[in-house]
Amino acid sequence: MKKFLAIILVAFLVNGCVSIRHFNRSTFEINEGYLSIKNINENLEKQMPVVEKVGNNEVKIVSVTLFAAKNPHRLVAEIEFIFTSYEIPEGLPAIARFNTSLRYDKATHEFRLSQIRLMQIKFLKEELLEYLLPQQRKFIPDTLKAKLQELILYKSKRELRTVKKIDVKEGQIKVTF
Repeated sequence: MKKFLAIILVAFLVNGCVSIRHFNRSTFEINEGYLSIKNINENLEKQMPVVEKVGNNEVKIVSVTLFAAKNPHRLVAEIEFIFTSYEIPEGLPAIARFNTSLRYDKATHEFRLSQIRLMQIKFLKEELLEYLLPQQRKFIPDTLKAKLQELILYKSKRELRTVKKIDVKEGQIKVTF
């Protein structure tokens, strides 16, 4: 029995630190775990570029990077993207920042972004802003938000419960279930 427990503990340490609420012979329940922001950013990099095209308008997300926010229970997602349209065929590069959190999908065992709120969008070629229509100004953040929700941050090997809260510090996200 001691060897069995030792093997289980080593497996947990390899997959990340976890605490076990209760343990009996047939079940165990994970109470909290850690996700590395570095690993999440590497997973996001593998999914780039992401393109959404509606009519003549196109948003091409070049990169997404997660950072710790000032609030330890939130994350900041920084997106580098290029917007092109009939009026701006050469493309308008920009950087957007969103305040966000995590959610866990029990069906797919995937961690994704949730509670996404726009903080700011900075367009890098200000001389092209006069060609940006009001509908396009609404299309850009709505598209970015929708695409952020689709990105897979991390896929768990086991079924977990709903995320109650997150604490971000020192490059780690402590997830409490």
